[in-house]
Amino acid sequence: MSDRLTDWWRLAFTSTPRELFIPDRALWVHDKNVKTPIDRDADPDTWMRAVYSTDFIITQTDDGAGGGEGDYTSSSSMPAIMLGMLNHLDAREGQQVLEIGTGTGYNAALLAHRLGAGNVVSIEIDPELAQQARINLAKAGRDVRVITGDGAAGYPFGAPYDRIIATCSVGTVPWAWVAQTRPGGVIVTPWGPPLANDHLLRLEVGCDSAVGTIVDSVAFMRLRAQRWNVTDEPDDFPDIAAQSRTDLDPHQVLGNHSTLAVALRLGECRAIFETDHTTGKEILWLLAGDSWASICSGHVRQAGARNLWDEAVSAYRWWTELSCPDRQQFHLTVTHERQWVWLNDPANAVATLT
Repeated sequence: MSDRLTDWWRLAFTSTPRELFIPDRALWVHDKNVKTPIDRDADPDTWMRAVYSTDFIITQTDDGAGGGEGDYTSSSSMPAIMLGMLNHLDAREGQQVLEIGTGTGYNAALLAHRLGAGNVVSIEIDPELAQQARINLAKAGRDVRVITGDGAAGYPFGAPYDRIIATCSVGTVPWAWVAQTRPGGVIVTPWGPPLANDHLLRLEVGCDSAVGTIVDSVAFMRLRAQRWNVTDEPDDFPDIAAQSRTDLDPHQVLGNHSTLAVALRLGECRAIFETDHTTGKEILWLLAGDSWASICSGHVRQAGARNLWDEAVSAYRWWTELSCPDRQQFHLTVTHERQWVWLNDPANAVATLT
């Protein structure tokens, strides 16, 4: 994107105080994943420093329920990430935009500042977040229609839209988003299978389909309708696991560009690197709903319905046989009937998602 467009959005940032959109108590994530609770009443200086940092701030855990696991379920994203996504959206004054995932309302406020009154609709599944976003937007003087509802269905009553932007990730792009976008329009959304949920996809919409290209790397929370269910290893995993050896480095198998290829083959599986507190050695865990694997210093243990490490190695070999394409070479086509990932040509499908 041009510097002109970047400057165009920067004016929206300088004209929209972030402090109007951050709750009094939140969690500041900074300095390579240091997590600092912030409280506006108890320590206003730290709170303000966090608000105007370049970091992201967790604004909700466990969907607002108390006593949960502390899973992050809403946040105010890093301003640089927001700016990058808005640049890729390439929206213009007067265009109609639908935002999926209102959150605090900050991103919607930026859109409204640049696109004009009444041109932004934002949908939020959480009623409390939606209501608070309305309050925040009113304080900022931004005219945004905030709908309480499931963003997976879009908002057909405001369609067609020139642009759709999602502030949550998806593994499959809801057809409703494509159907509600004008031909020639653009959809920008975080995307990826569970094991590689860190891609930014820009889709160009046609008359009966949309074609997506990976344009950046981002990490967002999942659209609630598409959250996956994976389980930690069972207590008796060491007893039931089959053991083997590998010469492959897990970081090689799950490298910068190979991870997407592996993830497309493994489906609903996630990867966790952790340090064994007893030995100090690094362990890669592969976890699915009914299968588990651990890899540590060449020692492999696998249990359950699938041999996840074997599948990961097979997928990695497949990627190398394709001459190690980088992730920008993978594209996504979405139609009403199905969607698939392809390399070089839409007819060269490498994974069918629906």
